[in-house]
Amino acid sequence: MKMYVLIVCFVLVVSVSSCPSTCTCKWKGGKQWMECRDKFLITIPEAPESEPTQVLDMSGNNLQILPKEAFRRAGLLNLQKLFLARCRIGQIDSGALDGLTNIIEIDLSDNLLTSIPSLTFQSVRFLRDLNLARNHISKIEKGAFQFVPGLVKLDMSESRLEHISPEAFTGAKSLESIKLNGNRLSHFPVRSVEPLNKLMMIELHDNPWICDCNMRSIKIWVAENNKAPVQPICSGPERLTGKTFSELHADDFACKPEIRMDSRYVEAVSGENATIVCRVDSIPPAEIGWYWNGRLLLNNTAFSSYQRVFVVEQGEYERKSSLVLTNAQESDSGRFYCVAENRAGTADANFTLQVNYRGVGLPFLGGAQVNGISLALFFLIIIILIIIIYLLIRMRTITYPNSKHPAQIEVMGNGTAHAVVNKTPSLTPVIETSSFTERKQFPPPSYHSTEMMSPNGHLP
Repeated sequence: MKMYVLIVCFVLVVSVSSCPSTCTCKWKGGKQWMECRDKFLITIPEAPESEPTQVLDMSGNNLQILPKEAFRRAGLLNLQKLFLARCRIGQIDSGALDGLTNIIEIDLSDNLLTSIPSLTFQSVRFLRDLNLARNHISKIEKGAFQFVPGLVKLDMSESRLEHISPEAFTGAKSLESIKLNGNRLSHFPVRSVEPLNKLMMIELHDNPWICDCNMRSIKIWVAENNKAPVQPICSGPERLTGKTFSELHADDFACKPEIRMDSRYVEAVSGENATIVCRVDSIPPAEIGWYWNGRLLLNNTAFSSYQRVFVVEQGEYERKSSLVLTNAQESDSGRFYCVAENRAGTADANFTLQVNYRGVGLPFLGGAQVNGISLALFFLIIIILIIIIYLLIRMRTITYPNSKHPAQIEVMGNGTAHAVVNKTPSLTPVIETSSFTERKQFPPPSYHSTEMMSPNGHLP
């Protein structure tokens, strides 16, 4: 018996003596622990050689950085649980956890991380419990946990989260518990959690939720699955501020309708049906009404003693409402109003109907047809002008043979003599006397004068 006690004491002494001076090594909860809490350590201490350390608690130190193979170099390859809370860690190398193939739990809460160290998790594929609470992580990117398919618990509460990707939890289909409370989330993509068939609990409270149409899907999902132990509270819009999800109907999570119009102006022919179309985008679907002169126009009701109105609706979230007025008359011309309403508010638009009289023997032309004809006439006029200009230019460039333009001096009296001078035509002043009439051309100074000749061809 004494020998057994001595052996036990010797083992304990060796175990204690091989533990780092700043740490406490002990057997607790069926595992070998090395506790080095609040010791101002800046590096990972080496593990004792006597017993393989299974749990390392270094919370409250000043590590700041986890370098590559930090635990492999310290001989801590048998770790199953790692507690590094409050260590001012802001940077983790992608290979920092290399060699920790047995680890199932990591606590990195209350540090200075600004993003999820996704690549680091490639070394710890059997991780089941991850605590990233109270860091400075503003968003969860697509596939942030894809390398830890066995992850069961995730705590990201009070981490200043503002955005979550619809594919944030892709690859982490084993998740059963997600804590996202106490962040800055205003919207949440339901697509991110719909594939998580094993999810049993999600905490969404203490976020500034804007309970509009973008949150309608998550409201329905939470109500149907009953997975939120604490009901989230709306921070907006104003009409819903302070109300819990459970107090509200899904249709309260709404966005004001938006009306899309191809044109505000509608034309019709007298005696035929007039159709006005109103397109409304709305979540949840809006109720659409038509008004004329303050009067609500209902489907299949009388508009006058010889007219009826019909309202035809198609679609849900993108709804098309068509108002059909039978036997339209010129007196029906005026404004018709389309009003769309849901719990978020009302939107309206006015349409101007112009009913035109069809002339006898002449086809009726609508505005679009008139515009088309006008455009065709415009181009026709342009073509005609181009042809005219072309012909004028062509005519001016044609060279004609020289023609004679006689400039004559005639002396009318008893003599028969006359002279002919070939010259360029010019103005011919006429001088009259009592004995004869003389018509004479005065050539430019550069021209050569031509002498008068007698009938026999000799000079006088």
